[in-house]
Amino acid sequence: MDEMAEKPIGYDATGYEVMTKAVQELLNQYPALDGKQILFEELNENSGNISFSSDNGSLVMSESRNILGRISQRCQYPFYVVYHVASTDERQKLRVQMFMDSLGKWICREPVYINGNECRLASYPTLAHGRSITRVTRSNSYGLEPSENGEQDWLMPVTVEYKNQYYDNSK
Repeated sequence: MDEMAEKPIGYDATGYEVMTKAVQELLNQYPALDGKQILFEELNENSGNISFSSDNGSLVMSESRNILGRISQRCQYPFYVVYHVASTDERQKLRVQMFMDSLGKWICREPVYINGNECRLASYPTLAHGRSITRVTRSNSYGLEPSENGEQDWLMPVTVEYKNQYYDNSK
């Protein structure tokens, strides 16, 4: 079965808060931010602003239960990184595209070169409440249609896959 066609079976409501916080902390560890901060769903008209936005919340893709009441879920947290640019300069757009590509590689634990030095994310953060990140994947970044005044948002879709394990003692 194609994973892209797989449909969620529910939502991990608590996981949304846990994952949003973890993703923001992780994104802001990227070594090439040069003092910038990646905010959650907060962009303004200034060029160079970077934010991220959850796509669908935290999704439960599969779930299993054992006889002791342990529930194991395979979950996803899809989101977009958004880089706002107020420039029609082709070089600026290429720099944004290269930045997004480098950020995407780094968050997927691939090596990137920043100021001539190889950098690689060593490990994913430890999550709260029985959750652990298993994998991060991303698609290529792309620019949306520029506005009449030349402002443009660049998007990079990212999906964090994680496990959620807990006990249901109600039975």
